[in-house]
Amino acid sequence: MVSRPWRRLGMVTTAGILPVCALLTPCRTGAATPQDGNVIVISVLRQIGLWLGRLLVAGSRWGAERLPIWRWAKIFFRASFLPEQNYLIILAVVVGILTGFGSVGFIYLLDQIAEFAVGPVASLLDVFGPANLVLLPALGGLVAGPLIHRFAREARGHGVPEVMTALANKGGQIRKRVASIKVITSSLTIGFGGAAGREGPMVQIGSAIGSAVGSWTKLDPHRVRTLVTCGAAGGVAATFNAPIGGAIFAMEVLIGRVQTDFLLVLLTSLSSCMVARSYLGNYPAFTAPAYDLVSGRELPLYFLMGLVLGWAAILYVRALYKAEDLFSAWRFPDYLKPAVGGLMVGLVLRYFPEVYGAGFPAIESALWVRFPWELLVGLFVAEFLANCATLGSGGSGGVFAPSLYMGAMLGGAFGTLVHVMFPEWTAGSGAYAMVGMAAFFAATAKAPTTSILILFEMTNDYRIMLPLMAATVASVYQSHRMSPFSIYTLKLHRRGISYPGREEAERAAQRMAAPHDSSP
Repeated sequence: MVSRPWRRLGMVTTAGILPVCALLTPCRTGAATPQDGNVIVISVLRQIGLWLGRLLVAGSRWGAERLPIWRWAKIFFRASFLPEQNYLIILAVVVGILTGFGSVGFIYLLDQIAEFAVGPVASLLDVFGPANLVLLPALGGLVAGPLIHRFAREARGHGVPEVMTALANKGGQIRKRVASIKVITSSLTIGFGGAAGREGPMVQIGSAIGSAVGSWTKLDPHRVRTLVTCGAAGGVAATFNAPIGGAIFAMEVLIGRVQTDFLLVLLTSLSSCMVARSYLGNYPAFTAPAYDLVSGRELPLYFLMGLVLGWAAILYVRALYKAEDLFSAWRFPDYLKPAVGGLMVGLVLRYFPEVYGAGFPAIESALWVRFPWELLVGLFVAEFLANCATLGSGGSGGVFAPSLYMGAMLGGAFGTLVHVMFPEWTAGSGAYAMVGMAAFFAATAKAPTTSILILFEMTNDYRIMLPLMAATVASVYQSHRMSPFSIYTLKLHRRGISYPGREEAERAAQRMAAPHDSSP
């Protein structure tokens, strides 16, 4: 099949070489002059140019008839002179660049929809008085729900378990439409006030891009899974401006270990982050005062806070899946359930408008100690309920940002109380809010390394590292005591899908359940 076109090109090339050889052969006797040499050279060059032009025309005609331009690109990149590792490096960078542009587009669309929601749409709903804020999330769910139900049901929820399912059971294959549907529905859900994060959509979008590039280049399933992991890393890196944290997230959460493909994942994370920085600016995700460990006696307090946040994180994970079960068992059209969840979120927003969307402004307010402890506790409960309603009903969004939100609020409340009790040797509540963000997410995702690194990159503050490590270790320890499953692996466990570390987690779950089973 391949021999015919290459034979044709060989015939054209031969036809061009023969006249050139004839020109180079002397055809007259006598001594040669410099002028004769110049004429011969000019004639040879002219003939070469003529036949090269014919060769290009013939090749382009053949290519236009048989191969689209993208196939020519694949032939070039898969040429024998390009080693496989170099080829994968190029593809990893390509996935990173595409994911970076996808992140920029997603954030831009999200901002535009949010401005449209709180502007013209909210103005139209003013006829309902204070109920306008209640109806906004319901309208977002009313539009997003049918889109998810009709085109890509993988786009519902926070998306990371779907990526892990594709890695485990589908050879990394993700439908191409998932990325576009996830962008649209997540923008509608979050932009209209749904309590969800934007990192989950970007993980799924980046993974879908990696899967598409791997399928397009006809890679084997192992390499496709590698590019899917690369895309997930690029999504997190571009969303939070954290290239190292994005790479570690992909390895720690999706793969379960750091392996030799980490170089490719890191390259994708870096390239995606650079694209996002060029459009969105090189700014940390959160700005906060510089906090430090005031006294060594403070470390046990951070450890205690980690235990509290670990318990709260597992409570949140269980509540989220309980909400999913309740909505799944409800005899109601699936495409309308996100609207009902949005209405529930709207009721929460009626009393706690700080929960609107991803909630980054409220997190910064907690870091700058602008909320009293009573409001911090109230916002924790409000985000808890709103996120369960948003994702449990089938809305599209992530759990990363909500985990940071709840950790900041609960950590800030804890810090306020200990600072009142021990003002001489404790930092302000903002330090505890900052540490609480990482500790809460570490407990939900069972990803301590990711949490520590990504918070460091998001804040650009190294001085809080010791309290951060103490609280994170404590929260992960507490969460492992209560449940061996993370917020991502629990869904895979419920579906019976294999993933790295599943057997060990199931044995741990059986050990936890044994005392309860033997009790009278």
